[in-house]
Amino acid sequence: MGKLGRWRNARYQTKLLILFFLLSSIPAFIIGAIGSTKSSGTLEAQTTQDLKVILAQFNASIERQISDFDRFSMLPYFMPEVFSFLNKPALSPERWGTEEINAQKTMARLMSAYPSINSSIKGLMVYGMNGSINGYRLDGDSTINGNYDAKDEDWYQEVMAGKGHFSVTGIQNIQQFKTNSFDAIIGARLLMDEDYKPLAVTTMFISPRFISNLVDSLELPNAQVIVVDRDGHLIYASNAALAAELQKHASQNLPHDEWEVAIEEQAGSKTFSGVSLKSDYLEWQIYMGVDKDAILQSSRSIQSFTIVIIICVAVLAAVASLLIARGFSQPISRLIRSMRKVEKGQFFTPEAHGRADEIGQLESSYGRMVIRLQELIQSIEEKERQKRHAELYALRARIQPHFLYNTLNSIRMLAVLQQAGQIAKLIQSLNKLLHANMKLDSELVTFEEEIRLLRDYATLMDLRYTNVFDMEWHIPPELNQASIPPMLLQPLLENAIFHGAKGLERKLHITLEARLEGKDNRLLVIELRDDGSGFDQQALELLKRPQSDTGTQNIGLRNVQDRIRLRFGEEYGLSFERSATHTIVTVRMPYKVLEKEENADVESARR
Repeated sequence: MGKLGRWRNARYQTKLLILFFLLSSIPAFIIGAIGSTKSSGTLEAQTTQDLKVILAQFNASIERQISDFDRFSMLPYFMPEVFSFLNKPALSPERWGTEEINAQKTMARLMSAYPSINSSIKGLMVYGMNGSINGYRLDGDSTINGNYDAKDEDWYQEVMAGKGHFSVTGIQNIQQFKTNSFDAIIGARLLMDEDYKPLAVTTMFISPRFISNLVDSLELPNAQVIVVDRDGHLIYASNAALAAELQKHASQNLPHDEWEVAIEEQAGSKTFSGVSLKSDYLEWQIYMGVDKDAILQSSRSIQSFTIVIIICVAVLAAVASLLIARGFSQPISRLIRSMRKVEKGQFFTPEAHGRADEIGQLESSYGRMVIRLQELIQSIEEKERQKRHAELYALRARIQPHFLYNTLNSIRMLAVLQQAGQIAKLIQSLNKLLHANMKLDSELVTFEEEIRLLRDYATLMDLRYTNVFDMEWHIPPELNQASIPPMLLQPLLENAIFHGAKGLERKLHITLEARLEGKDNRLLVIELRDDGSGFDQQALELLKRPQSDTGTQNIGLRNVQDRIRLRFGEEYGLSFERSATHTIVTVRMPYKVLEKEENADVESARR
């Protein structure tokens, strides 16, 4: 016997112990190895994702700050004296009158107010189209440099072409004042009057320090931030070497949304990885990255921790597999012993041990299955016995209808000859019913034929119980060709007359109504309603029980229910409702028109 044969014949407990140990230990080693190699990549991906979120927030903060400067540049629109001053031709100071002096004071207050609005604003200049130039700076002399012509600068021409849009530059060397030039970001807007004619260019000198303040607010000591303007000039850099390398790569169109750059420092080579984002509002490119060594430092801790976990899992798996193997093998052995008894016809159910896990559920389900099998066998035996009785009854009953049918025809002719019209009419109705009963083998008949038969039955009952009930029919003509099993409604009408009129001191009123319901009118609903005493609650409860529990009680209604469900499905059949004044029996079945060919076959079968 080979190794495969020995494995097949080994005990289940031994197999489960070995497999459990292998299936727990091997994945632990594989997961550990994969975790060791993939942890660095996972950390980098997570760091990149975090950087993207932080960079988006940082970019939004910069744009929000610049947007504030944009709003500040519109303050002159709310000062009529300034507009009046800018609308008039420029005069030398010695020619100023009261109006010019007041306007100049207003202009001075306006420009000196800007730094107090935002500490990042280091100065302001207003270039009037009338030739006036006014300026103010927070630090140093505010005397205007007459040798500097702003109109030659690219930023000034861009503002003029912008027609009132706020324009932001990168870092510029501000030479508009006589002493101590300084670096600042220029934010400028063209002011226009009511006729959209240029009045002046208002220019703010913004310190780039607001960017470093935003970087500090991020509280990310390991993150490096570089901001470059739309022309590729550096605005801010937390690491100059990294900024130089990124600018060099940017000239080669290498950096994208994610980047990785190596730089040389005194302490050695470092590799930074990060993300970049271009501001749609400012067209600035912002880079944010971190040192990869700092990211992978936590990965090394994960590797050591993973090894410890692998060892612990292997030991625990060995112990757990032994315990679980024992828990599996014992109840399975009990089930096997029980199955062998069931094979011999002994419906033995194993003793329940009160377990709530899957094995306990299996034992419970198996016990219920054995009990159900025993019940099914008993039910099959009972149904076979009933079937034999029904076949014998059918053989006896098959002889009687033809004999009765011919005899009734002879009696009817005798009644006609003796001019007993009432008796002849009674026998004729009974004869039609008997004739229809002989045709119960037909698959389907039209609804029109079924109603015609029901009317004959109602006539017969009316002759039998004079003035006991009256009938009301609500049958739409379009339902005449609907297919229906034959003699389906007669038991319903019979029960309505028998139960409804019982103990009633007035005339019973019965209504038969048919209609279509459901999606696309594919459900035929037939409703028989009477205002009599109806079924009692006990009788309705008996209808819901299996036939074996009720014997022959309500056999007519049960026959209708069974015929509908056997032909059309369990979702169709009868329903009963008893209100304070009416008993309502509802028949539901699929609506289908009886085709002409099918109808012809039925008629041929009848003949």
